[in-house]
Amino acid sequence: MHIEPMVLGDFFTNCYIVYKTAPGPCLVIDPADSGPKLISRLEELSLSPAAVLLTHGHYDHILAVPALQERWPDLPVYCHPLDVPGEKTERDMGRVFPTVAAFQNLQPLEDGQELELAGFPIGVLHTPGHTPGSVTFMVEDVLFTGDTLFCRDIGRTDFAGGDDRQMEASLRRLADLPGDFRVLPGHEEATVLSQERLFNPYLRHLRT
Repeated sequence: MHIEPMVLGDFFTNCYIVYKTAPGPCLVIDPADSGPKLISRLEELSLSPAAVLLTHGHYDHILAVPALQERWPDLPVYCHPLDVPGEKTERDMGRVFPTVAAFQNLQPLEDGQELELAGFPIGVLHTPGHTPGSVTFMVEDVLFTGDTLFCRDIGRTDFAGGDDRQMEASLRRLADLPGDFRVLPGHEEATVLSQERLFNPYLRHLRT
């Protein structure tokens, strides 16, 4: 499995291109922004996205979706229904942003779902707390945790839809996964689950 991270947008969000071989199909996880830049990189690698996977619906993780769907009109976008609002736009900081509801070919995610996309088996864990519909994707030995679990930190719960109790339950679920995993979060650097169990204060708190 090849994973190419790209840090995109004003919020330095991690987008991940996941593929087996190039040329070939790929997954795009959290296409955060800079659609032309992302498309250019996919074309440089001779990759065609089989699906967009969204760890959650915050705009700093989704802004390149319209450009991707313009380039690949049938491209499916997978998101948990709890992060698909009724409105197609939202306002923040004096700007208007699309929501997940504005995208075409939406595919719902649910806890425990097993997907087969771009040649990968993908496990879906519903891990709410940062948002009601936050999910973690398990692909081979990697957890794509979005804004649930970071290196030595966790996602914020003080935004609309955030919930401390749900976040604690989600973190406990990740900490209790058997074995070890690479953790590729929505922001900042990658980490390893075994190290987070030991050194992340929010996961250590669950063990006391």
